[in-house]
Amino acid sequence: MICYAERVNTPQSEATDFLRNVLSDLFGGSPNIKNVLRRCAHAYQILGWSQQLAWLQNELNGYSAGMDLPWYRKSVRGLTAWHPTGGLYAILDSVVEDRHSTKKEPPQYGEMDVWVGIDWILSAAQSGYVESTGRKSSRYISYRHESIETEEMTVYDKQVFQTIITNIENQAFASASNAYTILTYGDALQEVWQAYRTKVEEYLVPIGFGKHLDTIRNGLNSQNPQDWRAAMWSCRDMFHDLATYLWQDKRDTYGYLPGKGNDCKLQVTKNDYVNRLGAYLHQKAIVGTTGTYLRAEMERIYQSIKTLNALDSKAHGEVTIFDVRSAAIGTYVILGEMATRTDMRPVTEYCNPQ
Repeated sequence: MICYAERVNTPQSEATDFLRNVLSDLFGGSPNIKNVLRRCAHAYQILGWSQQLAWLQNELNGYSAGMDLPWYRKSVRGLTAWHPTGGLYAILDSVVEDRHSTKKEPPQYGEMDVWVGIDWILSAAQSGYVESTGRKSSRYISYRHESIETEEMTVYDKQVFQTIITNIENQAFASASNAYTILTYGDALQEVWQAYRTKVEEYLVPIGFGKHLDTIRNGLNSQNPQDWRAAMWSCRDMFHDLATYLWQDKRDTYGYLPGKGNDCKLQVTKNDYVNRLGAYLHQKAIVGTTGTYLRAEMERIYQSIKTLNALDSKAHGEVTIFDVRSAAIGTYVILGEMATRTDMRPVTEYCNPQ
């Protein structure tokens, strides 16, 4: 008798199946975006991924007042103009008057934030949307010697809502693709992550950076938003303190890279720690494409952390565990590359790297 092992249906395998089908629909073109959002939401519900689930629920049901809207829902523009309100004949009179008029008004535009759910957007993507500004007036029709009632309206073309749908679809694809990759290839990604962590800790713990690394590790393993914030700050402070350690030359500029300092050279003062690390890499002969990439990545990570911390401190947004993971991975990759490619010994007085 041959026994066949039954597949154990785990939350991870079930969510992976849902996401695989979602990606298949998206790759096929012209997907039902509402169904895509629902299936992604179900997958994240199974996994308990509350942050991704919250975005999907907001897209499906609409955003509440006071929430931070995604960029693609902000300041949608429409054409504002006066329209007759007396029915078909009033419209015809207005058109005739416009044809005989020599006065052309410059176009006026209005803007709106789109807070509503996907059903309303799908409807507007078919026919557009017209919104009254609340202003009313009368317009004199010269050839009839009488006035007609008009109302100022802002007309939003259907294409602006089609663009919103396209952006939602792109965001859904990125989210589903990332989630599917993590679920399917998580073990391989974990090995890469552990390799960078080992390399970074091997070099940085002996020179006094163990506290920063512990804070980042605690944040990654915590469910407390305060620990996430501390981890984000440690990612930033890691670059700052490492720059102070690795770049000990006293001069304000580095003469072998261009920048905004004196004589258009790279400024490497105490506050320019990304520049300092860039100069350090250049002194260690990490030049060309590799050097440019590492410097650009350090700048990107720094700006990302700076923006997230600014949003969090102003209560306009919250640092999430996914923000922390992204910052930590980026930080460890950059530090791991530095530890692999250089001796991690300080530059006390720079010279011509040639």
